[in-house]
Amino acid sequence: MKPGRFFIMRHGETVYNAARRLQANHIHTPLTRLGCEQATAMGQALRAELGERPPVVLHVSETGRALQTAALVAEELGIDWFVANRTHDLKEIDMGSWCERSYDDVEAEHGPIVISDHLLRPAPDGEDYPAIAARLTRWIESVDHDGRDHVVVMHGISSRVLRGLMAGYPVNADHGVPIAPSLVQGSIALVENGAERVLFGSDRGTEHA
Repeated sequence: MKPGRFFIMRHGETVYNAARRLQANHIHTPLTRLGCEQATAMGQALRAELGERPPVVLHVSETGRALQTAALVAEELGIDWFVANRTHDLKEIDMGSWCERSYDDVEAEHGPIVISDHLLRPAPDGEDYPAIAARLTRWIESVDHDGRDHVVVMHGISSRVLRGLMAGYPVNADHGVPIAPSLVQGSIALVENGAERVLFGSDRGTEHA
């Protein structure tokens, strides 16, 4: 159990989400207009919870879509985006050679890739769920607690594993690691002392990773 409060958010909708394409971690996929609205709404929800210029630590996945989301959130909070802790440990599941391809094209060749409960089936040459859990466990262990709240901007699948680890969800029988329930884009989950509640959820979100 990690002490403190962690506000874990998914990035806003991207052009790849809207086009139903599998995203990669090495390219910048910009937010759509809806994605920008979702990011702004998350920032406003955090401001209502934490106040203006709260003393928080901002952690961001080193991907364009997460960085763009974090910038809009930081603007609403009135905090300095440039002091964010940027890390690849918070990146999305690596889908290997399937990255950047459309869902339809990959499924025509390999069968369904969105499996039960909105999870992605790992690509043959991609990352599996234990590998995601390993890097997120490394990240959890690296975070210092100095009394400040933590704002974490990341992704759909990886955030579910992080929330699963931090909030003590049961181990998923198919994937061997704790996985939290799916939340739409534009959502904020608050994990505090090993317990989770949904702080904010967009009613205009999408389920794509």
